[in-house]
Amino acid sequence: MAVDVSVSVSDLVRSYASLRDAVSQSAGPGGRLLQFYSVEYGLKAAYLGKQGMNARGTESLPQELRSHDLRRLVKELRLGHADLAGLSTCRRPQRRQQSQQDPVEHHELHQAWRYGAPLEESDEKRAVSALDMLSDWCRKEHRR
Repeated sequence: MAVDVSVSVSDLVRSYASLRDAVSQSAGPGGRLLQFYSVEYGLKAAYLGKQGMNARGTESLPQELRSHDLRRLVKELRLGHADLAGLSTCRRPQRRQQSQQDPVEHHELHQAWRYGAPLEESDEKRAVSALDMLSDWCRKEHRR
């Protein structure tokens, strides 16, 4: 049984900024993993902040937002289509002697980077670019 760890909005913002700053120190999949989580926390903090006094922390998130689905968060925040465009499926490179591998959905990217799964370079670049744009939005939103 999974247990949700509840944190405040200010904890989310602090974690967003800390992980975002750590990205520049981490190259490769580790840095991309930190970036993914940073953006997730920044978007969740923004969503909760827009809910007002009733949203004290992550326990106030609706169940459907208690995931790694950045597209859903972007939609809930009513950000533009440009912010959604890069958050799409990443293909896995075909290996000799292997059949086609299952693609990695945007909300599974953190797993691919955590476990070292190879992704098609162009798809991965698109995903990282989308995370960069969303991180810039979070930076402005949280003024950090």
